Amino acid sequence: MSNTVLVLGATGQAGKELVKLLAGKNVQVKAATRTPEKFQSPAPNVSPVRLVQEDASTFAPALAGVDRVFLSALPLDAEAATKLFPFVDEAKKAGVKKIVFLSAMGVENHDSAPLRQIELYLQKSGIPYGILRANFFMENFTEGPFSGTVKASNQIILAAGDAASSMISTADIAAVAVELLLNDHLPNRELTLTGPDAIDHHQVADIITKHSGRKVTYLPISEADLLSGMKAQGAPDSVAQYLATLLAAMRSGASAATTTAVKDITGKEPVSFEEFSKLNAGKF
Repeated sequence: MSNTVLVLGATGQAGKELVKLLAGKNVQVKAATRTPEKFQSPAPNVSPVRLVQEDASTFAPALAGVDRVFLSALPLDAEAATKLFPFVDEAKKAGVKKIVFLSAMGVENHDSAPLRQIELYLQKSGIPYGILRANFFMENFTEGPFSGTVKASNQIILAAGDAASSMISTADIAAVAVELLLNDHLPNRELTLTGPDAIDHHQVADIITKHSGRKVTYLPISEADLLSGMKAQGAPDSVAQYLATLLAAMRSGASAATTTAVKDITGKEPVSFEEFSKLNAGKF
């Protein structure tokens, strides 16, 4: 059993859900954030620690006394591998017993993808690991990158065509991560995490409409329009291209498959987008 767990991205969509779950476990939690002074701890066993992925000098102090690590890259970061290879090296020096890495659905088929490069580096490190290849987050529509236009103009504006996606809630990702982090009988697992069914964004808009009480519509746009729109909003080219690549994969059908991994590990079915929307109706 682990005594101390370091959670990277502790204020991010998946990381904060994991911190909530670990707060109820018999472990000490170090919540990694670049601004620990702003962190609000949910429980006495959770304490913030400064960790900046662009600054490798913050790695060793954050890893001091740590047994297990939940590792995640910064969102849409094309340079993630360059930043996190040194972190894996430092974790090995620190004697970390296990790293659970939040990756993305389908990256195992693309060795040049930043998250795949981290997967391979972790596997070669000799540190026992878990790899969680998650599909798109349901929370993208309540607080993430797809939520802005929903809130501002009651529109989902995406270069996703009519493709379906088996989105997953970050709460279900966190539930799987807890099991892999704390259970020594689950070593070196590679899991693809999805919700229970695949729906397209016309259906997503209809479901949000049903539960939010506002008429929300889906406006499919071209990849060129996506890139120009993100550039106009000040997004770096690398971030825009990263998202465009993910949505291109979705349009190809790569996000539509479903797995039983969440239930296999946790014993519970993952939440559907219908259930998620009902629970989070006020957040759209």
